Amino acid sequence: MVRKTNATFQFLNNYKRNLPQAYHGVLEQFLRFQKAKGLPLNTETIRQFLNLPKIKGSGEYSQASKAFRKCAIFVALKNITPDTRIKSYLTEESKLIKVPKINRTVYKEKILTWDEIQRLISESKKLDNERGNKYHRLSLIIETLAVTGMRISELINIKMKDCSIEDDRVYVEIIGKGNKPRRIFLSQELLTRIKKVFQSDELLFLSKQKKKLNRSFIQKEINLLGKLILSKDFVTCHTFRHSFATREISRLGCVRPVQIYLGHSSSIITEMYNHITINYEDLFQSRKQT
Repeated sequence: MVRKTNATFQFLNNYKRNLPQAYHGVLEQFLRFQKAKGLPLNTETIRQFLNLPKIKGSGEYSQASKAFRKCAIFVALKNITPDTRIKSYLTEESKLIKVPKINRTVYKEKILTWDEIQRLISESKKLDNERGNKYHRLSLIIETLAVTGMRISELINIKMKDCSIEDDRVYVEIIGKGNKPRRIFLSQELLTRIKKVFQSDELLFLSKQKKKLNRSFIQKEINLLGKLILSKDFVTCHTFRHSFATREISRLGCVRPVQIYLGHSSSIITEMYNHITINYEDLFQSRKQT
């Protein structure tokens, strides 16, 4: 049975102000699909859109991509109505569209040790030549991600005015997912090196053209460095967040402080990095010795 919502789609010109930038492309695609097909705004139309093949390339979207696209549409719909009854109704409607749950556990073999991170930082600098300091800049981005656990989207948006120094400690106010503010820490020595290399102005991290950094470019370059230096093909900007969380949970022996520092809304998310499991060596190494 198809149910229609009472919400209207009047956010064509103003929805971008109130929604994460990552949702914009999905919503524009959905609007084009709905208009081209002349379909009403209802659960069945959204379901048809989510089952479309990839717009770029071939094949179907992954389950993670489908879940993200579904979330973008329903968050937008909830955003355009102040009526709590409609918001509640939309929540129930979203449950009618089933997207398989994804196992988001981050296993130990998909994180980096501190020694591996240090090697990545030091060896990437050696790749620079007399024409520029591209890899020195990337090494500082890697170091900052590794010691703070922040997201790349948070890093590229840090303003100079967000940084304050007290007793040789640097406190950085950042805005995380869902526009949630929180504070992270840097050493004054690291901040000094960043400012010197990036010639920081309004933003702490800037491109050589004094513009905001492109996170897709950084992702691509860091992935290439991971393959080149560590022979690992899974290294992304988020890998350093995973590694930070794993390290700190192990050091502190609990999840809650790490959850707050990383800006996770639920401890369930942070538990992904709590690697208290039986591993291969526990099962098989001991058998070889007996």
